[in-house]
Amino acid sequence: MKQRVGIAVALVNDPEIVFLDEPTTGLDPHSRKEVWSVIKGLKERGKTVFLTTHYMEEAQELADRVAIIHRGKISAEGMVDDLIERYGFGHVLTFTGTVPEMGRFLRECSDVTEKGDSVSIRVKDKDSILGTLELVKGAGLEYKGFNVRRSNLEEVFLSLTGESLKEEQA
Repeated sequence: MKQRVGIAVALVNDPEIVFLDEPTTGLDPHSRKEVWSVIKGLKERGKTVFLTTHYMEEAQELADRVAIIHRGKISAEGMVDDLIERYGFGHVLTFTGTVPEMGRFLRECSDVTEKGDSVSIRVKDKDSILGTLELVKGAGLEYKGFNVRRSNLEEVFLSLTGESLKEEQA
């Protein structure tokens, strides 16, 4: 409730520039989405919003421009998509419902992460995604499904700082 009151106070005089420091810290997911909606509404009305956050998903969702600050210095700044393109690693291809051999097979090819019955591999571009799918098919490895997602701002942060978000907050 204190977060909501703080935002309301900041907006009471309809300012052109709004500074919000960690506006969603401690909020439940529903309240967090409501605050995001308010911030998006401000942007749509032509307001300038300066937002500080440790939540990279929040920055990626709300910001046009981002500055990643690490140990008091700006590590990178720019448009969200440009930062992801420049410092991200492309895409993550995740196979679900895999057999144990899948991880061993893909580990020989690239950077692989295994979690339960899922195996994820980093791929740079669409051709690499298709090539990996063909390799898996050719090897006759079983899986129930797969998905592809683009690299994100959190991965950019990790790439630039070499630290996890939990380490950074400690």
